[in-house]
Amino acid sequence: MKFDVYEKLYVQFDDALAGLKTAGFDAVKGLAESLALCRNFLAELRSEVLLEGFADEADEIYFFKQVKPKFYALKIFQFELYGLEMNRPVGTKEMLLGFYREELAFIARFFSGHSGAYDYFRTGRSELDHFYFVRGAEVGMVSVPEMPDIDPLFSTAMDYLFARFIAYEALQVEILKRIGLLDSSLVANDVAIADRGIKWTGKLVNLGELIYGLYYTGQLNHGNAQLSEIVALFERMFLVKIRDVHHTFGEIRERKVSSPAKFIDSMAAAILQRVDEDLKYKPGSRL
Repeated sequence: MKFDVYEKLYVQFDDALAGLKTAGFDAVKGLAESLALCRNFLAELRSEVLLEGFADEADEIYFFKQVKPKFYALKIFQFELYGLEMNRPVGTKEMLLGFYREELAFIARFFSGHSGAYDYFRTGRSELDHFYFVRGAEVGMVSVPEMPDIDPLFSTAMDYLFARFIAYEALQVEILKRIGLLDSSLVANDVAIADRGIKWTGKLVNLGELIYGLYYTGQLNHGNAQLSEIVALFERMFLVKIRDVHHTFGEIRERKVSSPAKFIDSMAAAILQRVDEDLKYKPGSRL
């Protein structure tokens, strides 16, 4: 299965959408251009899949669980951004904050309304994958929300819902950013950092590992910071777009044989090497 081809196609897709954003279109024109791009890239993805096929069920599950949803999530996200732009009130800061909080509440209700599937998505479970992510699978007694049967050759019971989860989490991050710009003492610091041009240039999986390390050890806000808030903070600090932090955790989990904390281990090794070098060339000194 040529998953590297799909990953390159996804990067091209995301970059093309980002290029439209910087082109300065108005909301309506921007949506039309974005949807045209979405149709083209999704059609190319479908053609590649139907031409190539799948080597086995494991490949099919991986594609419809990990690959297709993040493509389709970009399309859903464009619609949601358009909705934000067109529906936001023209008024006071309090009016805008109220609007964004209502949007966050809608997202929370959506996640709550699909709590079983969302838990399956968030925790990376796999015991029902052969029902959820195989085309034409008989779901039987397994609870699956009713979703549009867009294309039986290119759809499974849950890939669309997973795409919505990815898109809505990204939308949640976007809304939190906008709220922060309206009402946050940290905004000035974030802008100052951005102006200095400090940008993350390493692998995104390494940044994801660092984020999860901070999240699971409770280093921020006495352990009360949400994962989406930490992601938003790192995106602002390092001028980077973290497309799918949960997919990143999947990559980390797959490194279990070698080390799931490969990047953090390499940082520890680099620090120890620096300490050893310092002690070697400066006997008796301390850092």
